Amino acid sequence: MKTYIDLPLLVSAKILAFASDGADGDLDIWKKSLPLLSVCHDWRVQGIPRLYRHAIVEIVNTEYKENSDEEERNHSEDEAVADSGGSDWDWDSSSVSNFNDLVSTDYKITTRVFSNIKLIETLGLGSMVKQLLFGKKQPEDIYKDQGGSRKTFMSVLEAMFHDLPDDKITKPFIKLYELEYMDAISGNDAQNLCHVASKAAASTLINKYPNVSSINVMVLNPNEYFQKLIADLAIVYDKQLTKLVCKIPPMLPYTLTAPNLVELDLRLESSLHQSLPTIFPQSLQRIHISFDDVQFSWDMFRIGNESKAIVFNSLVNLSISSAVQFSGPDNLMNANDLDLVFPKLERLHLENIILTRKDAQAMMSHGLKRLSYEGSIITASQLCKQPLRDLDTLNLVWVEEEYPEETDDFIPLTNEIFNKTDGIEHVRCEIRAADYYWSMVGIDWPYLTHLSLNFAIPFKKLFDMLPKVPNLVFLNMVICYRNANEINEVTEFLTSIQERYPEPSSSKIETLYLTGKFNQPCSYLCRQLLSGRAVENLKWYWPQLKDIKFQD
Repeated sequence: MKTYIDLPLLVSAKILAFASDGADGDLDIWKKSLPLLSVCHDWRVQGIPRLYRHAIVEIVNTEYKENSDEEERNHSEDEAVADSGGSDWDWDSSSVSNFNDLVSTDYKITTRVFSNIKLIETLGLGSMVKQLLFGKKQPEDIYKDQGGSRKTFMSVLEAMFHDLPDDKITKPFIKLYELEYMDAISGNDAQNLCHVASKAAASTLINKYPNVSSINVMVLNPNEYFQKLIADLAIVYDKQLTKLVCKIPPMLPYTLTAPNLVELDLRLESSLHQSLPTIFPQSLQRIHISFDDVQFSWDMFRIGNESKAIVFNSLVNLSISSAVQFSGPDNLMNANDLDLVFPKLERLHLENIILTRKDAQAMMSHGLKRLSYEGSIITASQLCKQPLRDLDTLNLVWVEEEYPEETDDFIPLTNEIFNKTDGIEHVRCEIRAADYYWSMVGIDWPYLTHLSLNFAIPFKKLFDMLPKVPNLVFLNMVICYRNANEINEVTEFLTSIQERYPEPSSSKIETLYLTGKFNQPCSYLCRQLLSGRAVENLKWYWPQLKDIKFQD
């Protein structure tokens, strides 16, 4: 029997990649992956550049009860990771008051900053670092005030520059550090010192890590000091950046051009001060823009005021998401009526976005393969008036609560859309609105393949509806009944299917996914569905049915 040493190099590399998956965005996983370097020579040779390409600074907020075992455990953990660099302190009372909606007065919030930077520098592997990551890839609710104080900003600098390597950063750093703990600094003095420290930190960092090509910022609720640090880092790495992920409202300078940028992921928010650069669009392959109460504009990709065209020569994946639906005659995304060109666009995701017909044509006229839209049915209908012949996947999601005026348009518009989707391999629809239930009998969706209903619908009505969806292979539905009589009624229906229907249907459903609502009637009903005659009857009536799944 072969051991791991005997495996082909390619196979060994894939095993290592699987074993260290997630180490690029989570310091805990990164630390747990270090023992993999001791498995064998090959894994050490492959693993060192794989792991040490990520310099991670995590800002973690945790809550604990004073004088509790949790507090003692937190300090023990701090000591255990001391060799990775880190610092911690208790929030002052004014900071704790911001958490009144999260914790009681018996609890305290501790902010800790952890990093692998000290270890990287101790081993002399700074030239291997390709990515700077601030925060955590999937922050939890308790992290919502990351980066919200000068103390946090200073601790980030301390983790990054624990050795205070040169005099130009030492002076503002030490002065800030001392004044902070004396509570003797505020206003413009603090701002000026933080800006000086930030700029010096960025200049020093490019000497430590000269090969960084990716900056990934996952910190939530940042203050202006942290925004300034990210802006200064973007400036010093401008010409070599290939990936910029900024899940904080950025304060990026106009001087940033990022001519070699391949991936851009930005979150915009009008309530916070931010500036946007002019980024060269030619090399971009993936763009994800999300915003809350501010409309996104294509002008950030416009080179020169005279140019009317923006050509995304390399763009393959485009995602634009808004937390609110913008309406009215003005389309601020393209207020200057720019000519957009997407010769290689394959994937398009839009959420609560209104496009002009001109922009929709530009996005869908060069072989688009995958289109996902969430929002207004009317907007989706207008978007689907474009030729769909090149699509292999169409995903549509509707939330009626946000567009109550569209209920009457549901049947005619969806019928129009789904009668145009012949030839598309995967046509998926998710409906998150119970009000559409009353209209379901009028559907005519001949080419729909996947349907998710986020509301309960009687099985009898479902059976009557499905002949209008002849190509459906996946059905996800909610089951929730209010009393024992309703449960008995549906159970009786399911156990008498073969008596009610003379022959099996022509349905192509292969997977039925049932979602409950965390109550006893649903659990009881699903036990009935997942065993005995009911399941036999469903599989008899839907002869292609292979799998029935349930999840509360």
